[in-house]
Amino acid sequence: MKLAATTDLLIPDSDDLILAVHRACERGLSGMAVSVTPESPFHMGNLKPGELPFLKDARHHKLDVMCLYGLTLFGREPEAEKSYLKKAVCFSHAVGSELVSLRVGIKPGEAPLEVIKEIVADGADFAEDLNVCLGIEPRRDTAVDSVASALDLIDSIDSTHLGLVYDPALHSFSDEKMPVNAAEVIKSYLLMIVLSPSDERNVEETHKALTFLHKAGFEDYVLCNAEGHAAHHMCEAVEEFAGLKAYLNEIGKEERFTSC
Repeated sequence: MKLAATTDLLIPDSDDLILAVHRACERGLSGMAVSVTPESPFHMGNLKPGELPFLKDARHHKLDVMCLYGLTLFGREPEAEKSYLKKAVCFSHAVGSELVSLRVGIKPGEAPLEVIKEIVADGADFAEDLNVCLGIEPRRDTAVDSVASALDLIDSIDSTHLGLVYDPALHSFSDEKMPVNAAEVIKSYLLMIVLSPSDERNVEETHKALTFLHKAGFEDYVLCNAEGHAAHHMCEAVEEFAGLKAYLNEIGKEERFTSC
Protein backbone atom coordinates (compact mmCIF):
# COMPACT_ATOMS: atom_id res chain seq x y z
CA MET A 1 0.00 0.00 0.00
CA LYS A 2 1.10 3.54 -0.78
CA LEU A 3 0.67 6.46 1.62
CA ALA A 4 -0.66 9.91 0.65
CA ALA A 5 -2.11 12.95 2.44
CA THR A 6 -4.68 15.62 1.66
CA THR A 7 -3.77 19.26 1.20
CA ASP A 8 -5.99 20.01 4.21
CA LEU A 9 -3.55 17.99 6.28
CA LEU A 10 -0.33 19.19 4.65
CA ILE A 11 -1.10 22.93 4.44
CA PRO A 12 -3.96 23.71 6.86
CA ASP A 13 -2.95 27.35 7.12
CA SER A 14 -2.03 27.94 3.46
CA ASP A 15 -3.20 27.61 -0.13
CA ASP A 16 0.35 27.11 -1.43
CA LEU A 17 0.33 23.82 -3.38
CA ILE A 18 4.09 23.96 -3.90
CA LEU A 19 4.49 23.97 -0.11
CA ALA A 20 2.13 20.97 0.05
CA VAL A 21 4.38 19.09 -2.40
CA HIS A 22 7.47 19.84 -0.33
CA ARG A 23 5.83 18.80 2.94
CA ALA A 24 4.64 15.55 1.38
CA CYS A 25 8.15 14.82 0.14
CA GLU A 26 9.71 15.67 3.50
CA ARG A 27 7.54 13.00 5.10
CA GLY A 28 8.34 10.39 2.50
CA LEU A 29 4.81 10.20 1.12
CA SER A 30 4.10 8.71 -2.30
CA GLY A 31 1.26 11.05 -3.19
CA MET A 32 -1.03 13.89 -2.24
CA ALA A 33 -4.69 14.65 -2.87
CA VAL A 34 -6.02 18.13 -3.60
CA SER A 35 -8.94 18.63 -1.22
CA VAL A 36 -11.96 20.24 -2.87
CA THR A 37 -14.39 19.95 0.06
CA PRO A 38 -16.68 22.97 0.60
CA GLU A 39 -14.35 24.19 3.38
CA SER A 40 -11.20 23.93 1.24
CA PRO A 41 -9.54 26.96 -0.39
CA PHE A 42 -9.41 24.98 -3.63
CA HIS A 43 -12.35 24.58 -5.97
CA MET A 44 -12.85 24.09 -9.68
CA GLY A 45 -13.10 27.83 -10.27
CA ASN A 46 -9.48 28.46 -9.28
CA LEU A 47 -7.87 25.16 -10.30
CA LYS A 48 -6.52 25.45 -13.83
CA PRO A 49 -3.92 22.74 -14.59
CA GLY A 50 -1.96 24.71 -17.18
CA GLU A 51 -1.35 27.50 -14.70
CA LEU A 52 -0.34 25.44 -11.66
CA PRO A 53 3.44 25.47 -11.12
CA PHE A 54 3.12 22.90 -8.32
CA LEU A 55 2.80 20.20 -10.98
CA LYS A 56 6.38 20.76 -12.09
CA ASP A 57 7.59 20.30 -8.51
CA ALA A 58 5.44 17.21 -7.99
CA ARG A 59 6.76 15.57 -11.15
CA HIS A 60 10.33 16.49 -10.27
CA HIS A 61 9.97 14.76 -6.90
CA LYS A 62 7.98 11.86 -8.44
CA LEU A 63 5.06 12.65 -6.15
CA ASP A 64 1.66 11.55 -7.45
CA VAL A 65 -1.17 14.05 -7.46
CA MET A 66 -3.37 11.00 -7.10
CA CYS A 67 -6.82 12.31 -6.30
CA LEU A 68 -9.25 15.20 -6.09
CA TYR A 69 -10.74 14.60 -2.66
CA GLY A 70 -14.11 15.43 -1.17
CA LEU A 71 -16.06 16.82 -4.13
CA THR A 72 -19.55 17.24 -2.69
CA LEU A 73 -22.85 16.81 -4.54
CA PHE A 74 -26.08 18.25 -3.13
CA GLY A 75 -28.51 17.46 -5.94
CA ARG A 76 -30.08 20.91 -5.77
CA GLU A 77 -28.91 22.16 -9.17
CA PRO A 78 -28.38 18.99 -11.22
CA GLU A 79 -27.19 20.57 -14.45
CA ALA A 80 -24.73 22.85 -12.66
CA GLU A 81 -23.42 19.92 -10.61
CA LYS A 82 -23.02 17.79 -13.74
CA SER A 83 -20.86 20.55 -15.22
CA TYR A 84 -18.95 20.91 -11.93
CA LEU A 85 -18.22 17.19 -11.82
CA LYS A 86 -17.04 17.16 -15.44
CA LYS A 87 -14.65 20.03 -14.68
CA ALA A 88 -13.26 18.00 -11.78
CA VAL A 89 -12.78 14.97 -14.03
CA CYS A 90 -10.98 17.13 -16.62
CA PHE A 91 -8.71 18.60 -13.95
CA SER A 92 -7.98 15.17 -12.55
CA HIS A 93 -7.06 13.88 -15.99
CA ALA A 94 -4.87 16.91 -16.72
CA VAL A 95 -2.76 16.47 -13.57
CA GLY A 96 -2.34 12.72 -14.13
CA SER A 97 -4.78 11.64 -11.43
CA GLU A 98 -7.14 8.75 -12.01
CA LEU A 99 -9.61 9.43 -9.19
CA VAL A 100 -12.19 11.97 -8.08
CA SER A 101 -13.59 11.20 -4.63
CA LEU A 102 -17.29 12.11 -4.25
CA ARG A 103 -19.57 12.73 -1.29
CA VAL A 104 -23.30 13.19 -1.10
CA GLY A 105 -23.74 16.35 0.93
CA ILE A 106 -27.46 15.97 1.52
CA LYS A 107 -29.20 14.57 4.56
CA PRO A 108 -31.61 11.65 4.22
CA GLY A 109 -34.88 12.87 2.76
CA GLU A 110 -33.54 16.34 1.88
CA ALA A 111 -33.29 15.66 -1.87
CA PRO A 112 -34.17 12.67 -4.03
CA LEU A 113 -31.32 10.20 -4.23
CA GLU A 114 -32.38 9.61 -7.84
CA VAL A 115 -31.08 13.10 -8.64
CA ILE A 116 -27.67 12.22 -7.20
CA LYS A 117 -27.73 8.98 -9.17
CA GLU A 118 -28.38 10.95 -12.37
CA ILE A 119 -25.47 13.32 -11.69
CA VAL A 120 -23.05 10.51 -10.80
CA ALA A 121 -24.09 8.39 -13.80
CA ASP A 122 -23.54 11.33 -16.15
CA GLY A 123 -20.15 12.01 -14.57
CA ALA A 124 -19.10 8.35 -14.69
CA ASP A 125 -19.92 8.18 -18.39
CA PHE A 126 -17.80 11.27 -19.02
CA ALA A 127 -14.99 10.03 -16.75
CA GLU A 128 -14.74 6.72 -18.60
CA ASP A 129 -13.65 8.53 -21.77
CA LEU A 130 -10.74 10.09 -19.85
CA ASN A 131 -9.92 6.94 -17.87
CA VAL A 132 -10.74 8.62 -14.58
CA CYS A 133 -12.68 6.85 -11.81
CA LEU A 134 -15.27 8.29 -9.47
CA GLY A 135 -15.18 7.04 -5.88
CA ILE A 136 -18.24 7.27 -3.61
CA GLU A 137 -17.22 8.04 -0.01
CA PRO A 138 -20.03 7.29 2.49
CA ARG A 139 -20.33 9.85 5.28
CA ARG A 140 -22.44 9.83 8.40
CA ASP A 141 -25.57 11.99 8.49
CA THR A 142 -25.85 12.05 4.69
CA ALA A 143 -28.07 10.25 2.21
CA VAL A 144 -25.17 7.86 1.51
CA ASP A 145 -24.21 7.18 5.10
CA SER A 146 -22.95 3.59 5.01
CA VAL A 147 -20.87 1.25 2.93
CA ALA A 148 -24.05 -0.67 2.10
CA SER A 149 -25.82 2.44 0.74
CA ALA A 150 -22.71 3.42 -1.25
CA LEU A 151 -22.54 -0.05 -2.83
CA ASP A 152 -26.26 0.17 -3.64
CA LEU A 153 -25.66 3.45 -5.47
CA ILE A 154 -22.65 2.05 -7.32
CA ASP A 155 -24.53 -1.09 -8.33
CA SER A 156 -27.45 0.97 -9.63
CA ILE A 157 -25.19 2.66 -12.21
CA ASP A 158 -23.75 0.71 -15.12
CA SER A 159 -20.13 1.91 -15.09
CA THR A 160 -16.73 0.28 -14.79
CA HIS A 161 -15.30 3.63 -13.62
CA LEU A 162 -17.26 3.94 -10.39
CA GLY A 163 -16.17 2.54 -7.03
CA LEU A 164 -15.85 2.97 -3.27
CA VAL A 165 -13.71 5.19 -1.04
CA TYR A 166 -13.63 3.57 2.41
CA ASP A 167 -12.79 5.06 5.83
CA PRO A 168 -12.52 2.28 8.46
CA ALA A 169 -12.66 4.86 11.26
CA LEU A 170 -16.19 5.80 10.16
CA HIS A 171 -17.42 2.42 9.02
CA SER A 172 -16.13 -0.39 11.16
CA PHE A 173 -15.93 -3.99 9.95
CA SER A 174 -17.96 -4.82 13.04
CA ASP A 175 -20.89 -2.57 12.04
CA GLU A 176 -24.13 -4.52 11.93
CA LYS A 177 -24.50 -4.00 8.16
CA MET A 178 -20.99 -5.18 7.32
CA PRO A 179 -20.83 -8.87 6.32
CA VAL A 180 -18.33 -11.30 7.80
CA ASN A 181 -16.43 -11.33 4.51
CA ALA A 182 -16.48 -7.52 4.35
CA ALA A 183 -12.88 -7.22 3.13
CA GLU A 184 -13.57 -9.47 0.16
CA VAL A 185 -16.82 -7.65 -0.63
CA ILE A 186 -15.27 -4.18 -0.38
CA LYS A 187 -12.14 -5.14 -2.32
CA SER A 188 -14.05 -5.62 -5.56
CA TYR A 189 -15.31 -2.02 -5.32
CA LEU A 190 -12.43 -0.35 -3.50
CA LEU A 191 -10.54 2.54 -5.14
CA MET A 192 -8.92 4.16 -2.09
CA ILE A 193 -8.77 3.89 1.71
CA VAL A 194 -9.11 7.08 3.76
CA LEU A 195 -7.83 7.35 7.32
CA SER A 196 -8.96 10.00 9.77
CA PRO A 197 -6.90 10.85 12.88
CA SER A 198 -7.03 7.89 15.22
CA ASP A 199 -7.91 7.59 18.87
CA GLU A 200 -7.87 4.69 21.30
CA ARG A 201 -11.29 3.51 20.10
CA ASN A 202 -10.53 3.06 16.41
CA VAL A 203 -6.79 2.30 16.12
CA GLU A 204 -7.34 -1.43 16.45
CA GLU A 205 -10.27 -1.42 14.03
CA THR A 206 -8.29 0.62 11.50
CA HIS A 207 -5.32 -1.73 11.69
CA LYS A 208 -7.65 -4.71 11.35
CA ALA A 209 -9.22 -3.17 8.22
CA LEU A 210 -5.83 -2.42 6.66
CA THR A 211 -4.64 -5.96 7.33
CA PHE A 212 -7.82 -7.55 5.95
CA LEU A 213 -7.79 -5.41 2.83
CA HIS A 214 -4.11 -6.05 2.26
CA LYS A 215 -4.72 -9.78 2.47
CA ALA A 216 -7.65 -9.37 0.07
CA GLY A 217 -5.20 -7.91 -2.44
CA PHE A 218 -5.61 -4.12 -2.09
CA GLU A 219 -2.27 -2.45 -2.81
CA ASP A 220 -3.24 1.06 -3.85
CA TYR A 221 -3.41 4.36 -1.94
CA VAL A 222 -4.14 4.95 1.73
CA LEU A 223 -5.02 8.63 2.05
CA CYS A 224 -4.45 10.44 5.35
CA ASN A 225 -7.01 13.12 6.11
CA ALA A 226 -7.44 15.42 9.10
CA GLU A 227 -10.52 17.30 7.96
CA GLY A 228 -12.31 19.16 10.69
CA HIS A 229 -9.34 19.33 13.03
CA ALA A 230 -8.04 22.70 14.17
CA ALA A 231 -4.86 23.93 12.51
CA HIS A 232 -2.83 23.71 15.72
CA HIS A 233 -3.50 19.97 15.83
CA MET A 234 -2.28 19.37 12.29
CA CYS A 235 1.39 18.92 13.08
CA GLU A 236 0.48 16.21 15.56
CA ALA A 237 -1.76 14.57 12.99
CA VAL A 238 0.98 14.59 10.36
CA GLU A 239 3.38 12.91 12.74
CA GLU A 240 0.76 10.33 13.66
CA PHE A 241 0.11 9.54 10.02
CA ALA A 242 3.82 9.36 9.25
CA GLY A 243 4.00 6.33 11.54
CA LEU A 244 1.54 4.57 9.26
CA LYS A 245 4.23 4.12 6.65
CA ALA A 246 6.10 1.76 8.94
CA TYR A 247 2.90 -0.04 9.83
CA LEU A 248 1.94 -0.55 6.19
CA ASN A 249 5.40 -1.97 5.51
CA GLU A 250 4.89 -4.45 8.34
CA ILE A 251 1.44 -5.70 7.31
CA GLY A 252 1.56 -9.41 6.68
CA LYS A 253 4.22 -10.08 9.29
CA GLU A 254 3.46 -11.73 12.63
CA GLU A 255 4.13 -8.70 14.81
CA ARG A 256 1.49 -5.97 15.14
CA PHE A 257 1.88 -2.31 16.05
CA THR A 258 -0.37 -1.17 18.88
CA SER A 259 -0.76 2.41 17.67
CA CYS A 260 -0.06 4.63 14.68
